Amino acid sequence: MSEVAWTILAMSGVTYATRLWGLLLPGARVRGYPRRVLDLVPVAVFAALVAQGLPGAGPVDSAWRAVAAAVTITLAVRTRSLGVALLLGLATYLAVRAAGIA
Repeated sequence: MSEVAWTILAMSGVTYATRLWGLLLPGARVRGYPRRVLDLVPVAVFAALVAQGLPGAGPVDSAWRAVAAAVTITLAVRTRSLGVALLLGLATYLAVRAAGIA
């Protein structure tokens, strides 16, 4: 098999192993830091999907993305609501784009 085929096979093995582990996890009691990490996975995946699809790639746009990220982090810390923080951070970035600044 080619190197690409082995890579795809390995990636699929890791993907399905983590999915299987996720199916077995609901019966387990996970507490503390590991639980907090697992709770943040859906939000991180959502943020990665949204950030990838945002338009623009220039240095000015990158600066405004950093500002929107700072707004998101600040709101997440203050409100303790990641969903609200993500929505308002994205709204900040989109408002800047709509205003024609970035």
